[in-house]
Amino acid sequence: MIEGVDVRDATHVKVDGKWQRIRSKYGIDTEGRLQKPSRGGFGVITENGVNVSMWAAQSYGKDDTE
Repeated sequence: MIEGVDVRDATHVKVDGKWQRIRSKYGIDTEGRLQKPSRGGFGVITENGVNVSMWAAQSYGKDDTE
């Protein structure tokens, strides 16, 4: 796992000290700009359906085997 990557490149998110695979992302436009916190911010939905906001994510990572 490559830790500390940008959310736009991430395949995983760390929550409560555990890595979870990302199923989808929100709050990122087609040009890659992140939505401002005042407009709802950005975040991810994990494979097990957990919504992880920009505030709850401890880190973003990328699977180095992909």
